[in-house]
Amino acid sequence: MKFVRSLENFIGNQLEDFFNRKFSSGVQPVELAKQIHRLIEREKAVGVAHIYIPDRYIVFLTMQDFAKLEPSFALITAELRTYIQEYAKKKDYSLPSKPVIEIQSDKLLKRGAFQILASFSNLQQEEGKSDPSSKHDDISGTQVFDKPVYGETSLRHVQLDASLTVIEGSDTGLAVDIGAKRANLGRRDSNELPLSDVNISRLHAYIVFEHGSHVVYDAKSLNGTYVNQHRVSRKQLHSGDRIKLGNTVILYEVK
Repeated sequence: MKFVRSLENFIGNQLEDFFNRKFSSGVQPVELAKQIHRLIEREKAVGVAHIYIPDRYIVFLTMQDFAKLEPSFALITAELRTYIQEYAKKKDYSLPSKPVIEIQSDKLLKRGAFQILASFSNLQQEEGKSDPSSKHDDISGTQVFDKPVYGETSLRHVQLDASLTVIEGSDTGLAVDIGAKRANLGRRDSNELPLSDVNISRLHAYIVFEHGSHVVYDAKSLNGTYVNQHRVSRKQLHSGDRIKLGNTVILYEVK
């Protein structure tokens, strides 16, 4: 209860009253901040000299809530940015880079429901090489996108062209090329690799380009993500690796 009270004070009574009046049903922005707090504490990584917290957040809203809140996205994300910054400062946590918040719609979510995914832009960052200014930096550059956002660090590297091909499962033969941009895998139609396997989550896993290599992340899926028969939360990929999601096996090949 102490956290809830401090969070509400932080966001401000006037702001919360404004949202409650304007959006009498569906998700409330204060709920997003509470969930981000839980994710920060759950996903924080303890390093040698610092405790790091995620700097990438994807907020999934229902189609109705997305349309309803879209005119206030700038206000909502400004408050969420400030909350992350102030919470990191209060707890003496470090951010790998300036946080990015994305807001997307998900037609499979039920009314009033939402989902937030938190991740690190660079989990392999060495503490000695971290940018000192990133710890409590001004994060006013955070924006809202209807497509995934990719960290500048990833895009500065030479692009690696590869392909994902389903070699086992109900979608056998389905293939997609991937490069520097993030590729989402799962049952959502908007995923770069949309799959029909009922044992796969809507957003089951995603692949990003980090330091010249593709890296697969499990997106907190129910049944897990496997690379070469080993369950992983994060794994750098090599040509010929086999990624298993549910009953689907995907071959990763570098071109």
